[in-house]
Amino acid sequence: MSLFNTNSTRQQDGRRQRPADDKAGVGKFAGKNAGSTVHKDAHTHKRGANRQTAATLTLHSLFSLHRQVSKDALSRLLKNPVASLLNSLLIAVAFSLPVMLFVLVSNVQVLGATWDGQPKISIYLNNGVSQKIIDQRIADYRENPLIKEVVYISPEQGVSDFQQKVGLQNVIAQLGFNPLPSVIELLPASEASFEQLDDIVIHFQQMDGVDQVRLDRQWVQRLQAILTMLERFALMLGGILGLTVVLVISNTVRLSIESRRDEIKIISMVGGTRGFIAMPFIYMGVWYGVIGAVLAQVIVFSLLTVLSHEIKNIAGLYNSEMVLSGPGFSVLGILLLSGIVFGVLGAMSSCYRHFQALVPD
Repeated sequence: MSLFNTNSTRQQDGRRQRPADDKAGVGKFAGKNAGSTVHKDAHTHKRGANRQTAATLTLHSLFSLHRQVSKDALSRLLKNPVASLLNSLLIAVAFSLPVMLFVLVSNVQVLGATWDGQPKISIYLNNGVSQKIIDQRIADYRENPLIKEVVYISPEQGVSDFQQKVGLQNVIAQLGFNPLPSVIELLPASEASFEQLDDIVIHFQQMDGVDQVRLDRQWVQRLQAILTMLERFALMLGGILGLTVVLVISNTVRLSIESRRDEIKIISMVGGTRGFIAMPFIYMGVWYGVIGAVLAQVIVFSLLTVLSHEIKNIAGLYNSEMVLSGPGFSVLGILLLSGIVFGVLGAMSSCYRHFQALVPD
């Protein structure tokens, strides 16, 4: 009985000691796993850092490559200054023509405003209308947001203006009465459309004391038709001249490709791709487009400077102070962006046509 108890006690003691030993073994195994996990995490972190450094170095190398290629393309243009200048001037002339037309269209509105060409609404009042009603009508017209200016012309002032323009001083004396009515001239705001002006005319015609309302609609329609025609012509001219710029740059790049035929073949034999070989020629087209856009800006401002004096003399003959306004920064930015886009298109079209025979797939 005691032996059984002793054995059982030993067995129980052994069972009691085994969990401790198992825990110790698990702890050792966990420690080994934790160490290997930490080592793997450190290795993964180091590998990720190496990848990030390699990506940074790759972007830096790519940027350095593009900068070096662009400088080399510009230096090649500067080695032949005469030919490069002639090609750039041809591109500049093609750019400057639609810009000058755009300046002309934008100044037509100023021309109409300074030479009394804006549409006016003339309101002829009935004879015998009291001054109180006239003042009330003027106050109503000035409260309208579509009316920019209100001018009242009395019958006496109308006769005086008529006599000064026509040169007949004794007409009223011979007639014995003043046939001219009171007139209120309204100058609409520039943002008022034809439909809004028609509504204004109908509304004013229904007021008491108003005999007739006239709108200078025909002159406005002619002015807007001219502006629409010039805008469409400027767009079509810009498209045609843009195609001309692409063809000029493409032909110039083609000559450069022909002169570097052997160099292109050698680079392709050592593993150079078409994109790598085409990079210098694309930058050449970009430089041609940028230089042509800058020269176009110089041409436009030079022409405006020359014409400004003549415009002032002509405007002085019409008692006007019209001054030509040049293109804004948005137009200049679009011109520069167009030079870059057309340069890339011209260079890429030339490279695509000629690389098929020089560079194998």
